[in-house]
Amino acid sequence: MIPVGGSPAAPSNGFVAWLVLIGIAMPSSMTIFLAGIKFIPARIVICLLLIPAFFELFRRGRRLGATDFFVCAVSVWMLAAISQSADQSWSSTVALVLEFCGGYIVARAYFFGRPALQTFVRVFKVIVVAIVVLAAIDHLTQQIVTINTIGALWGLPNEHPEYRYGMLRAFSTFPHPILYGTFCVIAGAIFLYSERTFLYGGLCFLGCLMAMSSGPLMSFMIVIAIYCYDCAMQRYPWRWQALMASLAAFLVAVFVVANKPISWMIANLTLDPATGYFRVATWDNAFQYIGLSPLFGYGFAAYAAEDDFFGRASVDSVWLVLALRFGVPLVIFVILASITSFCWSGGGVSVRRNDTYMNNMRTGFTLVVVMFMFIGITVHYWNNVWIFWGICIGIRASLQEEYFRSQRSLVPDRRSKARALRFGQAARRVSPQAAGHQVQRSDRYSP
Repeated sequence: MIPVGGSPAAPSNGFVAWLVLIGIAMPSSMTIFLAGIKFIPARIVICLLLIPAFFELFRRGRRLGATDFFVCAVSVWMLAAISQSADQSWSSTVALVLEFCGGYIVARAYFFGRPALQTFVRVFKVIVVAIVVLAAIDHLTQQIVTINTIGALWGLPNEHPEYRYGMLRAFSTFPHPILYGTFCVIAGAIFLYSERTFLYGGLCFLGCLMAMSSGPLMSFMIVIAIYCYDCAMQRYPWRWQALMASLAAFLVAVFVVANKPISWMIANLTLDPATGYFRVATWDNAFQYIGLSPLFGYGFAAYAAEDDFFGRASVDSVWLVLALRFGVPLVIFVILASITSFCWSGGGVSVRRNDTYMNNMRTGFTLVVVMFMFIGITVHYWNNVWIFWGICIGIRASLQEEYFRSQRSLVPDRRSKARALRFGQAARRVSPQAAGHQVQRSDRYSP
């Protein structure tokens, strides 16, 4: 960690929390054009807050870490890769950089410390309730109400209802049910650890059910299983090492037994077998094209022949899309930015801060970042959810910074207490002798 200054205060930043989360919740179809540049509500919020966020992030007492470096590398590599592509879609690339990295910087700057984090969660509750209510209206009316209402105002074509197992797939305020379901998974993980109850988590699960999307539904079940495991094994500090060892053993078994382990996992991450096999074919096809241009990708241009069905089909994986557009190095940078936001990266300090709420939030946002990475295997993120991923990584990196700062502040206190204890023990060893000497002198002159 690179020090930037002294010890900052911890404001709650309520206005920023409302502004950011309302921007995330508003439909991305509400677009405006300024100087020929397309802006969605969340992107406007990021632009308004970005420059103040830089000043906030570099004020006295803040520290930069490995995650900040890798997010910067994500930005640089996107721009470098698009400069090598045939179409050079600078506007689309700058928009992606602004959304992901701008969201990260805003979160790092403004959602630091317990007051700001509690405010974020409090505002997030209101936003999530509103989003789930709008999804329920979709189901009650059997129509895509919010998205089509906004589309009518903006002159856009209507979205037609999608059904799975006879149930409507809710859109709420998102451009696709799978993005709405992903949002509910992330919200559920946050609320399970911030509230330590199933009230808001249950509401998010209901919202995820209304999306009727395989990847998010399976991911929510994983979130619940991990939360229950954490509660049951809370007394054992080695529980996470045991969980990681079990996961590693499972992956080893899959790679040993299955002929195509990655295809096997993708096929089994969906509830509908037909969807699973389509995604397996998409992955197999995408790997061929990634192998032809692994360093810089193809940008936003078409990379497959016109008669290649899977090459022209939708690529439902954020990892594949990033690799196809900007090359494999970008995927590596995004993974490292995500992992370093929660992996240990400080000095040899073993003091654990006694703050249950902050400990729970560190665990919760670690789970959030991991779920973003996991769901991304079968889901492509764009617009609001892409921004929200950057925001969640930024919050987790701020939690990491706050944790190391609190540890370092405890070490001098413990050292000073140890010195005081040694001084007190030395004083007690001297005191009986001095007292005895005084008694002898008083006895000598006593009548």
